[in-house]
Amino acid sequence: MAAIATAPVTGESHLLRARSAAYALLARLLGPDQSGLTDAATIATLRKALDATDALAAARLGELDASTLPSQEQLAGRWVRWFDLGRVAPYEGSNVATTVGGITPRLADVAGFYRAFGVTVIGDRPDHVVAQLEFLALAVLAQAEAIERGDLEHAQIAASAVRSFLRDHIGGWIDAWAARVGAIDELAPWFPYAAAAADLVRSEAANRNVIPVRDGAALPADAGLADDEDAVFDCQSDEGDPPPAD
Repeated sequence: MAAIATAPVTGESHLLRARSAAYALLARLLGPDQSGLTDAATIATLRKALDATDALAAARLGELDASTLPSQEQLAGRWVRWFDLGRVAPYEGSNVATTVGGITPRLADVAGFYRAFGVTVIGDRPDHVVAQLEFLALAVLAQAEAIERGDLEHAQIAASAVRSFLRDHIGGWIDAWAARVGAIDELAPWFPYAAAAADLVRSEAANRNVIPVRDGAALPADAGLADDEDAVFDCQSDEGDPPPAD
């Protein structure tokens, strides 16, 4: 039976809440809705959360200037070209070597974590970086809330889930993916957030004494993918119009 006691918001739970907020905001900024990239309130809230949790991740936002960003239409075109069409695929299964069983067991394991917390991914694969960051936000928040209500059993359950997810999933591939984002000039608007997410995941693992399982055969950027001309053609075919010129 869980230990129940009246407990105020502690330093530990305050830090966990800040990290949860940072994961949630980074997930939004790395997703298909480009409005967050120019939303001062969203970025200010992220800065505050990162300032409270991870100085290295916070420093990634040091030189952001929304006035230098392309238009929303150009950002949307770049997101589709690079992320949605798979040139720099934001999926765990696309950034690690394929095993004999393919990616199906990996996807099933990721989905199992989500089900344990009562959530599921609709309309996309569960190994998308946005879904994985959102799961960390949820699980870390669950730990904070359990601590605040004195429910040590559920705090430990949430903490164990976070450690396992860092070890077996996001901790093993997000660094490589963020580096791939940083290598593409057109993805410069997203790189500070990809790098901050990788920094935050790395420090989360270190704080929890977790060593992520890293695949020594992570895919190179263009492994098995269409070249640029094919990707642009596919984008034109999907949208009916050519992607905006940058």
